[in-house]
Amino acid sequence: MTTQFGKELRKLRIEYNEKLFDMAGRIGKSVAFLSAVERGKKALPQGFEEAVIESYSLRAELAGRIRAAADQSRRTFTLQPSSALARDTAGMMARRMNNLSEDQLKQMLRILKSEGGETHEGDA
Repeated sequence: MTTQFGKELRKLRIEYNEKLFDMAGRIGKSVAFLSAVERGKKALPQGFEEAVIESYSLRAELAGRIRAAADQSRRTFTLQPSSALARDTAGMMARRMNNLSEDQLKQMLRILKSEGGETHEGDA
């Protein structure tokens, strides 16, 4: 099943009139790997979306779409908190994430976006 990230990657490739071979070379990955990511057969490696954004020098709006699609396509996330407070916060969030209401999740998302200035397509 194609992921949202795979769809965005394909759109980007078409927009730049590139074949898998061209995009793979630009990003520094194999054609087989890129094809598997695009089709949702291979998990999206951490930081891969940033490599795509950098390789294509994507502007804020398109970069935001690529990041949002990557977030939507991942099943797991890796956090590397740099302080005790950040570790406590990340641990609590991980334990409670699936028990929070939609309203609580939307509130958290608004807080996180307001701090980083990040926007995603379809934001609440």
